[in-house]
Amino acid sequence: MNRLSGEINEGQLASEQVANSREAAARSNSRLKAFTVLNPEPFRSQPELPLDGLPIGVKDLYDTAQLETAYGSPIYQGHVPAKSAALVEKLCDLGAYVVGKTVTTEFAWRQAGATVNPYGTDRTPGGSSSGSAAAVAAGVVPLALGTQTFGSIIRPAAFCGIAGFKPSYGALPLESVQPLSGTLDHAGYLAQTIELIRKVHGLVLGETIAAPEGKTWTLRLVKGPWWEAASQAQLDVVLEVAEFLRAQGVSVLEAELPETFNRCQALAETILFHEAAEVYRPLIDQHGDLVSVHIKELVQKGEELPEGTYQQALEERDALIELLATEMEGFDGILSLPALGEAPLMSEGTGNPGPCVAWTLLGVPTSTLPYSFGAAGMPLGIQLIGKRGADFAHLDLSVAVEKLLVTKSHRRPVARKFA
Repeated sequence: MNRLSGEINEGQLASEQVANSREAAARSNSRLKAFTVLNPEPFRSQPELPLDGLPIGVKDLYDTAQLETAYGSPIYQGHVPAKSAALVEKLCDLGAYVVGKTVTTEFAWRQAGATVNPYGTDRTPGGSSSGSAAAVAAGVVPLALGTQTFGSIIRPAAFCGIAGFKPSYGALPLESVQPLSGTLDHAGYLAQTIELIRKVHGLVLGETIAAPEGKTWTLRLVKGPWWEAASQAQLDVVLEVAEFLRAQGVSVLEAELPETFNRCQALAETILFHEAAEVYRPLIDQHGDLVSVHIKELVQKGEELPEGTYQQALEERDALIELLATEMEGFDGILSLPALGEAPLMSEGTGNPGPCVAWTLLGVPTSTLPYSFGAAGMPLGIQLIGKRGADFAHLDLSVAVEKLLVTKSHRRPVARKFA
């Protein structure tokens, strides 16, 4: 039977795959706390569908028909949409089964949920796609949906030792997904491998072009403005991967981007503050006691922006998008940091998204791959950045690098102690 889902679970029947995933979700959730609600509906196999029996988690920002969707907020407790978000609907049409809704930070901002990191329960799984990252890392589901406005797919994937992919801006639909910043919001995936993401993304978008064989890849190593803030272990991982890839025939050239790209963080913050204020001011006015201080501070920052700042930020971003396209000429991608190091303690928040922000602002495809572990026993990885609009070329690069790293990296087995 030629089903993608069968490739994930060693040829199990679709019904067995789903049953195992549902049992793992129910058994683990009191400790892992990855799901807000589990799907009570039975699975009905349709063997003719390419994703028949693929168990998935869906971040609780995506509307799901007949399943509570609260967006990480007590305001929406008990809210059950009549219709699923477009991306969820598409995956289900392809045969995937929604095991449950995964925990998100409140409205995808900084108010963390209860989810823990499968590699260390005192550590954050990252945010805002925390439940999705933890569920995949713990082996409960092979793939889950996330969103990214700053670093909310790449960072949690890196913290949990799994693969993550944020496509180019607008590549995946955000219909019926709770917004934070319309200019910055992206839909994307977290999974056990980037190869699985490549296959699922191809089915979702109807892309059938095969990956190139025997291609020689050229990468640009960019340290960027966050390099000095990162842990030595994280820096060593990026440099070690660069050296290893060179030894495997990949051309890796170190070359920083022009200093004007250091403006990306400030530009992204301006855009986010302005747009989030427009979205959440009415909610604060109506339900002030039920909105976290993090959202209130975000709205306040947006309302305090000087007039014209937002429009100027958009114009500067557009210029940087054009400049990056020029800077990427002759390269297949960029190699850089996915995070500042190992996942911090739960008490310290969900981690700094800084190394991801520029790439989100510029709307280019990015992926993260796990590589090794730090002194605290937590995962460390790399980030790859591609050309805007060339998502499948970027995924082909990521798959090629993943296959090389599997032969080299010091990875433990998937953290299945919860599953």
